[in-house]
Amino acid sequence: MYQSQYWTEMQELRTHAYYLELYQIRCERIELGISIFLAVTSSASIGAWAIWKEAAMVWGGIIATSQVLAVVYKFLPFKARIKPLGVASIELFALADEAEDGWYDVSQSELKAKEVHGKRIEIRRKKSAIMKGAFPGGTIPVNEQLMAKAEAKMVLYFNNYYPVS
Repeated sequence: MYQSQYWTEMQELRTHAYYLELYQIRCERIELGISIFLAVTSSASIGAWAIWKEAAMVWGGIIATSQVLAVVYKFLPFKARIKPLGVASIELFALADEAEDGWYDVSQSELKAKEVHGKRIEIRRKKSAIMKGAFPGGTIPVNEQLMAKAEAKMVLYFNNYYPVS
């Protein structure tokens, strides 16, 4: 029973590390997209206005949208999450490697049930400390698509390194 709990803990830990990595990439893409949109609309507005006289309403709408986005952009969480996501994912991957290192003793039944349980709880405590350190204000939202990708990456990882004979 404790072996399977430890195994599940290792899988969840690796899934969460992959999730944070994928979520960071998503935040970076959103932030980059917004930045590019704002840069293009602000620098092209004067030159394009003369060209777009026929579509002045469309161009005016784009400029108005960019102005609203420039104001709202300061309050969007994507940019602020990028650094903590990167730090937390690196630390979770390191913890996942540490947990895997302990798996050998667990899988070979070299530890008593209480010791296995203690190792698993220690992993959970370290994981909680990493998440609290990176996100002191709470948690990050769960994106079901990213979570599914993270789970698929975890399954692939464990199938590669721990194939079932």
